[in-house]
Amino acid sequence: MPEVTIEIDGRTFEVACQEGEESYLRFAAKLLDEEAAVLSAQVGRVPEARMLLMAGARLRTIHHTLPPA
Repeated sequence: MPEVTIEIDGRTFEVACQEGEESYLRFAAKLLDEEAAVLSAQVGRVPEARMLLMAGARLRTIHHTLPPA
């Protein structure tokens, strides 16, 4: 099982994924990192778990408010 090193809000994580999913994981991590940067700018540094939860929730909200492709 491949492991991918990702960085979110300046924090490094080693994440395992299925073979062939590495690029998807890197893309998802990039989206989370971008949302984490927005959150950090708005509320400052927060605990890791809270930041990941908040960034994920923002991405879900954005995804569900976009018009269908």
